[in-house]
Amino acid sequence: MYQFTRTTGQLLRLFVFPVALMLAFTACQKENLSEQLPSDSSALAGDRSNNTIVDIALSNPDFSTLVAAVVKTNQVGFLSNVGLNATVFAPNNAAFAALPAPFNNAQNIESITDPSTINTLRAILRYHVALGARTAAQLPNGSYPTYKNAATPNDNVLYISRDAAGAVFVNGNSKVIAADIQASNGVIHVVNKVLFFPTQDIAQVAISNGGFTALVAAVQKTGLTNALMAPTNNFTVFAPTDAAFAALPAPLNNAANIKSITDPATINLLRNVLRYHLISGRVFSADLRENINAPTLLAGNNVNITLAGGPKVKGTGNAMGSNIVATDILARNGVIHVIDQVLLP
Repeated sequence: MYQFTRTTGQLLRLFVFPVALMLAFTACQKENLSEQLPSDSSALAGDRSNNTIVDIALSNPDFSTLVAAVVKTNQVGFLSNVGLNATVFAPNNAAFAALPAPFNNAQNIESITDPSTINTLRAILRYHVALGARTAAQLPNGSYPTYKNAATPNDNVLYISRDAAGAVFVNGNSKVIAADIQASNGVIHVVNKVLFFPTQDIAQVAISNGGFTALVAAVQKTGLTNALMAPTNNFTVFAPTDAAFAALPAPLNNAANIKSITDPATINLLRNVLRYHLISGRVFSADLRENINAPTLLAGNNVNITLAGGPKVKGTGNAMGSNIVATDILARNGVIHVIDQVLLP
């Protein structure tokens, strides 16, 4: 798989809800909470395999927001089950603090009363729990199903990738900052960002964002809409913005002109250009390497990736590489990276 180094933050945010995953204050809550570890997640390192995931979450104040989320969503029993045998990607308090209220701290989460919000939070929490207990070394790059109930294909899957230094990332942008915390019913990896499952396919993401009108028009004109909506497909898309299309000659320079195209040869040319922006499989930013050539869906045509001076992708027909200005926008059928220049084969 071809993969990218970390870059700028996501252009799109598909959720405004938090996530969590661990456990809670129950009647049998331990009085030894006075023995809490320091708030540094690294204090959890080592073998604590006599403790359940619940015990470990309760024993560290840096998981207080996570614990509140587990309590609110009634997932204590699920995560304390001795037979769970799961891999938990646990966001710390700082990860939750980056979210909007009321998901940014334990007190605000405890105040949530709306049932639909609680249900969404429960689904997000289960999205952090992968089937089977795996250490970091047992997590090769690839996809991992979770305990979230799948409403549509691929909305319950996590993706693991690694950067050049070997750091582990989930869905491209959430970094594992403490790994291999052994529990009696699973393994915990602490992550620095809350994970959100995708709710839209690639086409829907583009349509819902006002900056891709020319791209959407081109997809519709060339008959590629169904491919970018199919829930079981897996693509990486380098998505040019409207400003990128504006640099092309008419009639390819904006949505209105693209919609007016009737010449079959021009439509076929546009289709080939779009296919040149697609790579088979999910390519996340954490895994790109310097100066690789990635094959596209335009048979026999590659794009070149460089990282020096900021990540760029270059087409054979481009004088210069296009900046990758936003990365790792997760869709149900792929991942999107935003670029500022149309790629030319």
